[in-house]
Amino acid sequence: MNVLIIGAGPVGLTAGVELARLGAHVEIIEREKAGSMLSRAIGIDPHSLKILEASGVTEKLLAEGIKYEAAHFYHKNKPWVTLQLNAASPVQYGYNYMLGLPQDRTEAILCEIFKSLGGIVHYDTKLENITQDEEGVVAKTCDGQEFSCNYLIGADGVHSITRQLMGIECEYTELPEIWSIADVDADRDDLADGVSMYLLEPGTMVFIAPIGEHRFRLVSNTKQALKIIPTDLNIINIRREAEFKIKIGQVKSYQKGRVFLAGDAAHAHSPVGGRGMNLGIADAADLAGKLVSGKGDEYTASRYAEGNKIIAGSEMLRKLLGTTSPWKHFLVLKLFKLIAAVPALQRKFASKFLYG
Repeated sequence: MNVLIIGAGPVGLTAGVELARLGAHVEIIEREKAGSMLSRAIGIDPHSLKILEASGVTEKLLAEGIKYEAAHFYHKNKPWVTLQLNAASPVQYGYNYMLGLPQDRTEAILCEIFKSLGGIVHYDTKLENITQDEEGVVAKTCDGQEFSCNYLIGADGVHSITRQLMGIECEYTELPEIWSIADVDADRDDLADGVSMYLLEPGTMVFIAPIGEHRFRLVSNTKQALKIIPTDLNIINIRREAEFKIKIGQVKSYQKGRVFLAGDAAHAHSPVGGRGMNLGIADAADLAGKLVSGKGDEYTASRYAEGNKIIAGSEMLRKLLGTTSPWKHFLVLKLFKLIAAVPALQRKFASKFLYG
């Protein structure tokens, strides 16, 4: 079986690794000239770690990543509560923590394993057109190349060219507010043992996570995350700042004939909860297994339902933490105090956060 994948991000590379591991011949085309140098998605959940065990990827991720075993909540600049993620019970997939690692390193590890399994990546290669019939798919690129395959997977992000060429309908809504991220080098070892959430005025929050030695990611539901953080990070270097808007929703069908969508090409939601890349990794592994077993037509049903679940959960958490209502904001703070005080509630919170 020959499979062509569009996009060499974590989702496309996961699909490639899993398909190659199961015996398929896989090639990936990527419009960028080389692998990403940006951190982008940083959280790898227990399900993703389990999925990537069989290929040997997880072992390499664990060697580099940072274990998030606690979630620290602050009210403005005041420590509020600490919830232990490693309190999750029962432990699922063999892990009771999130793993923090910049996306460029995750991609590099996936690419290394993919190539070791015989996979091929064509960088600086842009998709131009797709045709298909009952026998297979032909993809044409802007430089005149043609790739023939049994199946094609579009893992080319929220602005997916694959999705556009196939005319697969989207159900996306764009939120009006502008979010921001920043990657910095900072001297704050006390923030290095878990994720930190600062709830500021009602409707304003900023999230900090360690992603390397003295390296941190900030995310805020406002412009310029670095300007609203209520603590001195002792910043040594600013690697990157960016602003973005959030799209929420998913495609009506993950498949059109022999062409499939996975990851952000198929769904989008807020970064709250760290589910985006992980949902895409699960898409990729599920699709790989279904294609190899001849059950590709079952892919949409399973992933659309899971997409709905993750989008609903992410939206609930975004609205809860980012509420603009003063009394709801007060209740959220009290809720976290209650969860921290009751072991059974803390176990339930940790399980929901880690396992969905």
